[in-house]
This record gives sequence, structure tokens and C-alpha cells, in this order.
Amino acid sequence: MEYTDLRDLVLDVARQSLERGPGWAHQRAVLVEVANQVPGARTDQRIQQNILTWWHDLFRLGQLSWGYNIDNPDAPFYHIPEQNAQRERVRS
Repeated sequence: MEYTDLRDLVLDVARQSLERGPGWAHQRAVLVEVANQVPGARTDQRIQQNILTWWHDLFRLGQLSWGYNIDNPDAPFYHIPEQNAQRERVRS
């Protein structure tokens, strides 16, 4: 699987999991589902590490943020942050 395809898959699964509700907005739910969809991922550590790298890159790039809500504010829960323009309005 191409690296950019893997990135898109990880983000898509994260979005789909989030849409399913708070119990699914969870790191393990996303990573297991991605591994199930990538051929060889269950047995190939290199593929698993690529999945983990993209998972962490999504946070580093601001496409995902840790915490689901105030009751679940940290990892392994996550959410998709508001777009930058919406963030600017909140700050002002």
C-alpha cells in the first residue's frame, strides 16, 4: 500500500469511528480497524509502524486532537478539531 493511501485510510477510519460515537473515538478502535483493512498488517511490524506513524502525524499536523470531551480529555480518546478559521473566532 502506498504511504499516502495509508495516510488517507487512517484519517478516514478515524472519521468513521468518530461518527459511530464516543466509544469508538478511541485510538485502539481506529488502529485495529486500519490493521484489518491493510493486507499483511497483522503480521508485518513494518506496516504496523507505518500505521502508527501516520496516526501520530495526524495529531502533529493538527488534523486530530487528543481528548473527546471534558470527561475524556486525554489519549486514547480523540476528536477532529474545528477548522482554522473557526478556531480564530473562538480565540477573539
